[in-house]
Amino acid sequence: MADSTDEDSPDCRQCGDSVASSSDYRVVTTVEDGEAVYHHFCSDDCLESWEA
Repeated sequence: MADSTDEDSPDCRQCGDSVASSSDYRVVTTVEDGEAVYHHFCSDDCLESWEA
């Protein structure tokens, strides 16, 4: 991630926390209606909860 700041960091899709300071930050990319959609997660736990 280049030149990111806390102000423009996305929030975790599952818990709503900022992913800026997370060392376990994950992104899942999906295609919805022909557009790339990025889902951000602060940890593997939040990603796994979202996938369940």
